[in-house]
Amino acid sequence: MKQTLHNIIDVLFNWPHLQLIFVSFMMLVFGLAVWRLQRRVHDETRRREEADRQLLNALQRLTRLEDQIESGPSRNDRNFERSLDHAELKNRLQTPPVSSGNPPNKYRHVAALAEQGMDEKQIAEVLHISVAEASQLISLSRIACSE
Repeated sequence: MKQTLHNIIDVLFNWPHLQLIFVSFMMLVFGLAVWRLQRRVHDETRRREEADRQLLNALQRLTRLEDQIESGPSRNDRNFERSLDHAELKNRLQTPPVSSGNPPNKYRHVAALAEQGMDEKQIAEVLHISVAEASQLISLSRIACSE
């Protein structure tokens, strides 16, 4: 049995195409390794490009936010501030003053509301007076300011 095994090994190693088959097999293994490395490189390149796109989007959003901050408050912020000012003024006017019946304060309030762009109807609503009275007070405040 040892003799037949040695004979088989001798035949295999003396076979002229064995080296060609071995070299071909090694080239196949090398080719598969190169192909796998190329796939990995391609996948990593795709991941990097996606990360670059996400970073670029984040940078653009940050730039827009910085521009908004530099340009000042937005229209909604200004409207909110104006509404807040109106609410504070309305609250002050609805709170009874320490000395009631002080006409100059009433004129100043009417003038301030008119300067903020409120019309007679809105001023009458805030001060709890008639529209005609609000109109007269606006006229009087304008006359007082022009003198």
